[in-house]
Amino acid sequence: MTASVPLEGLVKGDLLGKGGQGTVWAVPGRRINGEWPVAFKEYAPELRRELNGPALDALVDFVPAQPAPVGRWLCGRTAWPAAVVAGQDGARRGFLMRLVPEDFFIDPDATGRKLAGFEFLLNHDAFLRRMEITVTHRQRLLLLLDLARTLERLHGLDIVVGDLSPKNVLFRLGAEPGCFLIDCDAMRLAGRDALVQRDTPGWNLPPGEAPATRGSDAHKFGLLAIRLFDQSQDGRDAGALARASAELGVLAEASLRADPGGRPAPGAWVEPLRRAVRAPAAPESKPAVPKPAPPPATPKPAPPPATPKPAPNPPHQVPNPHPPPTVHQPPRPVPTGRGRAGKTRRRLAWLLVVAALGYGAVQLVGTGPDGAGSQGSTTRSQPAAGDVRAPGAGDPGGSGDGQAEARAAAVALDGLLGRNDGTRGEVSSAVNTVSSCSGRSGVLAAAATLRKAAADRKALVGRIDGLDLSRLPAGQALATALRDSWNASARADLAFARWADQAASGGCDGGTMEQTSEWDEGLSASQAATRAKQEFVRAWNPVAQSFGLSARVADAI
Repeated sequence: MTASVPLEGLVKGDLLGKGGQGTVWAVPGRRINGEWPVAFKEYAPELRRELNGPALDALVDFVPAQPAPVGRWLCGRTAWPAAVVAGQDGARRGFLMRLVPEDFFIDPDATGRKLAGFEFLLNHDAFLRRMEITVTHRQRLLLLLDLARTLERLHGLDIVVGDLSPKNVLFRLGAEPGCFLIDCDAMRLAGRDALVQRDTPGWNLPPGEAPATRGSDAHKFGLLAIRLFDQSQDGRDAGALARASAELGVLAEASLRADPGGRPAPGAWVEPLRRAVRAPAAPESKPAVPKPAPPPATPKPAPPPATPKPAPNPPHQVPNPHPPPTVHQPPRPVPTGRGRAGKTRRRLAWLLVVAALGYGAVQLVGTGPDGAGSQGSTTRSQPAAGDVRAPGAGDPGGSGDGQAEARAAAVALDGLLGRNDGTRGEVSSAVNTVSSCSGRSGVLAAAATLRKAAADRKALVGRIDGLDLSRLPAGQALATALRDSWNASARADLAFARWADQAASGGCDGGTMEQTSEWDEGLSASQAATRAKQEFVRAWNPVAQSFGLSARVADAI
């Protein structure tokens, strides 16, 4: 049965956006699988009239029907519909979905958060500087690589994006560039459309071509690649992309073919993009136009013949007896991580810290009786605290005070875990701000965010000691692992905050903050936190399942 939520019982929070399709609201007090904040897309009346209700239901039903890894992947990459919202008359008024992750917003000049749509990147450098967006050649390639992989897998699931355009593809920069897709209710699933297919102006298909096919996605992906490197909203010249990689230029040209069958699928871009990422970086600016050679000088009349002199010895045989003085300068100190080898080490180290922080590792949690991951159904089981959840193992039953006390302890510990929700995303975003040297004010704000995260985690550690977990299986081990993980995370937060202080004090070099001893300290503490979190999750998830509570992933603690 399709997950459904009554409109009358839905509490609308902040207004997040309003457009031709309707209005998007935050939904306080609800979580998808106990993990992700929820948004409600309320359709405008005219859109409700064209809505194909059963097709929307099929979108909602799709994730619960998939194997758990597929559901986790899809919900980590898209704002996929999680539940239908129905009015008193049973008519569909919209749907619940995952709120866009914090990583996919920008806040230029603190003028207000904006969705980080790709349209920002399709502009010249002066505009990007005004928006405080720093994007490198390599990051552009990595964004395309991530999107190509995403489209390849969506196509394998019989999902076509259709309106693939900069307004529906969000970006994240930093150490791990990536993409997030929105407006998923407009995607075509197994040949069915919930909404009429429309193209964003400037991203139209060739005249007469059918919309929402794999070929149309291939065409628009090629356009996106061209415009990302051409830094234009409407360019069709693959020259800039070809300068980055001749192989990519050929793919881009082929993507513009009139015949959809002759276009390279997004998956065909994956290996060429990987090779381009590994290749030496191309110049960030367009090559200068060569200056014309100066005209030949008018020959001067030959001087009168002079008395011949003996030819001097070649200079490589007789050194100048009075060479110019050599100015000896002490070599510039090179901090750890600079230079070509240093960049390689830094890149590897970034991967470690990103993994330790859990950056971007948003996963679906909770499985149904058949092991299928889901954003869940509110109709199959009553969600706790307003969650939209997959059907999971319910309360195992039992009787007596011991069982009731054990359940109360598990619920209390689960509530404590919920207090830390969102901290990982804030910390990851702050570290990215520092690493990209996003303006002194932004770096100082990141340092403050990191210190607040450390204080919050310390407060949570104090709350652990107030819980009686003696009735839970491995209760003492749970408390120790969680205490160790949050203490280590707090140490990492403070170390990265000191690293941010260095960046704000002039430590940025070439637009990127280098690693220092404080950065190394943060990395080491983050790795220790990850080990403790993994130990906690191994002990917690069987307990959570036995009481019908949310399972957890280490990166979300």
